[in-house]
Amino acid sequence: MKRFGIFLLIILLSTSLFAQSRGILTLKSFAVPGWSQISSNRNYGYAMLTAEAVIIGSIYYFHSESKVLEQECYEYAIKFAHLNPDGYSEEFYKQLARYESSGFDAGGYNNWVRQTAMNLYPDDPESQQQYINENAYGNDKYWYWDSSNHRSEYNKIRNRSMDYDNYALVAGGILILNHLVSTIDVLRWTAPPKKANLSFNLQDKTPILQINYHW
Repeated sequence: MKRFGIFLLIILLSTSLFAQSRGILTLKSFAVPGWSQISSNRNYGYAMLTAEAVIIGSIYYFHSESKVLEQECYEYAIKFAHLNPDGYSEEFYKQLARYESSGFDAGGYNNWVRQTAMNLYPDDPESQQQYINENAYGNDKYWYWDSSNHRSEYNKIRNRSMDYDNYALVAGGILILNHLVSTIDVLRWTAPPKKANLSFNLQDKTPILQINYHW
């Protein structure tokens, strides 16, 4: 964040070094919302620039909080689900949140895999076993929650982590919108005035072509 602040300060101090052509103004505003507005003495550009800094700070905060909660989830599962310390995929963590254990006992993930295999291949034990071998978790991915309450608490922490990820995505969308609004604003007030306007009218059922030209 400190580097970002220095970057913005350099940008603001260097505005006088650039020719204020429409193309340059547009590029500046697209790169940093509010830059062109400020350099053109349009004070609302400060609001755009402030919004940019706040949004970027928010994205950084949301990502940081998500990572903290991810680590909390991981440590919680090690303690209460007896998970082996290791790196796991996002899909694995989803199953960890859904099932009481990884085993073939009732409520276990592997039990669900076995039931799925039987439904897919009801009269084919060989295909059932192949499906189980390909999809069941081994001892290296063993877990067993101490209680349903612990699994529920794990889900709450994990959902909070995903919420922060979603907040970061929303903030990213707002960031893009801020760039677009700033750019469109520059295009609007730097657009050359229309010198000629054509219009058609009817006067006593006679078509009339009107040309207005602004010198």
